[in-house]
Amino acid sequence: MKKVYTHAVVGAGIVGLSVALKLQSLGNNVLVLDKETSPGKHQSGRNSGVIHSGIYYKPNSFKSNLCIRGRALLLEFLEEENIPFRLEGKIVVDTDINKLSSLEERATQLSMENVKVLEKSEILTLEPYCKFDKALHVPQAGVVDYGVVTKKLASKFQSLGGTIEYFQKIKSIKTKNDLKILESNNSIFHSEFLINCAGLYSDNIARLDNVEPELKIIPFRGEYFTIAEEKSHLVNNMIYPISDPDLPFLGIHLTKTVDNKIEAGPNAVLAFAKEGYNWSKINISEFSKTIFYPGMWKLGRRYLSTGISEMYRSLNKDVFLKEILKYIPDITKKDLTPRIAGVRAQAVGKDGSLIDDFVFERKEQSLHVLNAPSPAATASLAIGEHIVKEIG
Repeated sequence: MKKVYTHAVVGAGIVGLSVALKLQSLGNNVLVLDKETSPGKHQSGRNSGVIHSGIYYKPNSFKSNLCIRGRALLLEFLEEENIPFRLEGKIVVDTDINKLSSLEERATQLSMENVKVLEKSEILTLEPYCKFDKALHVPQAGVVDYGVVTKKLASKFQSLGGTIEYFQKIKSIKTKNDLKILESNNSIFHSEFLINCAGLYSDNIARLDNVEPELKIIPFRGEYFTIAEEKSHLVNNMIYPISDPDLPFLGIHLTKTVDNKIEAGPNAVLAFAKEGYNWSKINISEFSKTIFYPGMWKLGRRYLSTGISEMYRSLNKDVFLKEILKYIPDITKKDLTPRIAGVRAQAVGKDGSLIDDFVFERKEQSLHVLNAPSPAATASLAIGEHIVKEIG
């Protein structure tokens, strides 16, 4: 007799497992499917590990609310599960005091306490080697290893009776007799409801369920360097730039990770495969779909110079180093060691727009998370909470 789950979640990343854990904790019988061998193999385990404060997002926006709620839930989860993290804040730097003051005003609107513009002496108290004379201190920011968080979510989900099936690449999705029938490369699964949290492949999975998204997931590789351990005293916590309001990519920043390594990055380079973690990884089928997507052509015309500069920085270590030296002194090329790259699932509209908010598409028996941009890891538990309310 076939087994029928109440819910099937495609994707064992931090968002998919947050949804699954919430559903399972409410007494459902939940199945998580993933094509990999373990949880969090892609975006969830290949990021900068930042616990975002929510200061960059418009107050009362969907993204802002999910981030702030998610941060509170995440910190509670980290404490309960004894997962190492640091919450020592960051400084946001810029040469324009007006931009920093505007960000400080936004913090007030968000009821974030103790966010303030710093004098040079105050900057040096927090980051003694920072070159900037103007900065904003955001004490709510922190760091954690989201790969560890994802694994803990998986184990807690399973401890409640939830099922995770790995090595399951979904080939087809059908609806028959009020059930979702998911066929993988080696099994068939049945559920009453489907939730698509497939990240880089979320648009593909949606199409298998007869959903035609008004967007396409374009992969952008983010490359990082780890700075030599003997230079680790040059950064205490995090030094960030103010983000470009026209681009969802933040730009190079410096982060001291939860294990006290300084990381610099990421840049944003168009990848030649959805899992294109280096220049040599090319998937002709996936790349051709990227370059022949009309929205990609419109995006390319709009941001051609930005794209070229990002590629140049990727291929030229001297240029990457130059970016780092804007923040701190005494770093040389020999101090920089490449660490594992990540690939961001960037949703691009048919008009060439870079979609920078969460996009969920609901059908009668399914919900598709079509875009889960940063701060999705910070917001993951709130996303799970929101989706469970949404599907009733």
